[in-house]
Amino acid sequence: MGYRHLAALILPSLEPRPCLALYSVHSFNALFFAWKPLLADLVTTIGVLGLPLLAAILFAGSALLMKRTTRWGIEIWRVSFVCNVVSAVTFQPFWLLAGDLPAWSLWWQPLVVALMYVVGQVLTLTSLSQGEISVAAPVLGLKIVFVPIFLWLLGAGLLPVSTWLACLGATLAVMLLNTTDASGDRGKVVFSLVTAMSGAAAFALFDVCVQLWSPTWGRGAFLPVMMGMSTLLSFVLIPFFKQPLRSIPRDAWPSLSGAAALIALQAVAIVASVAFWEQVAVSNVVYSTRGLWSLAAVWLLGRYLGASDSSLTPRVLLLR
Repeated sequence: MGYRHLAALILPSLEPRPCLALYSVHSFNALFFAWKPLLADLVTTIGVLGLPLLAAILFAGSALLMKRTTRWGIEIWRVSFVCNVVSAVTFQPFWLLAGDLPAWSLWWQPLVVALMYVVGQVLTLTSLSQGEISVAAPVLGLKIVFVPIFLWLLGAGLLPVSTWLACLGATLAVMLLNTTDASGDRGKVVFSLVTAMSGAAAFALFDVCVQLWSPTWGRGAFLPVMMGMSTLLSFVLIPFFKQPLRSIPRDAWPSLSGAAALIALQAVAIVASVAFWEQVAVSNVVYSTRGLWSLAAVWLLGRYLGASDSSLTPRVLLLR
């Protein structure tokens, strides 16, 4: 027996083991590729369902804080301006995902979307601050009806029977939301319905245009450009200010800045879901639960934050 064979018997650990390393690599690759579809499905679920759900919950919090700002008499124009500026800043990190910018002939697209955002923002904030949250928030959920209608009108989808059924259900829901008691203000209810429904239509068109146009731009570029344009459009609101921004009471800034931050974060969540996963109808079905979350927030915290809805009877809140 040679020395090499004797050494192999006594010190087998000194022999190279390429097969073990090879098996380890193959095992890791097999495990990775086995889990890859599951991870992809998980990311898609988070994007299509998780982000809109998060946005709905954040919206409920912003609605209560927005209502609280009314006690300082801050008109809707200053509130909208602050919220739009904060939202524009929040969207700027998307530049990290941007590629080359498209031709100048396409720059009208983010401008149109920005206009829809500003109009929807003003109408929504008006409904929440001047109307009743328990009416406005659920009516804003009608966005799920407007989305497929706009997709159909723009030639990007069919209008299924389920949409017409949703319209019928939404009509019945509006009738229930119009329920009030003897102490309720029916004029405020109607005001909430009209402004919230108009805001829902504006934001529905906003979402549809984001889904249709952002792929051409690249999601990373379209979103920050669009939000930057919305800030520029917001300067049109300045002549309507009753007082300058610096006159806002110091005690009002925590509620106002908190509401603006939550509005910005919920906008990032829902817009990113629509832009990156392109499931605008599904995402908005989940996002429509913001009405339910808002009702729960009014019931639990409305009395402490000054929401007039908190004084409604349990029967009216339950119907809404």
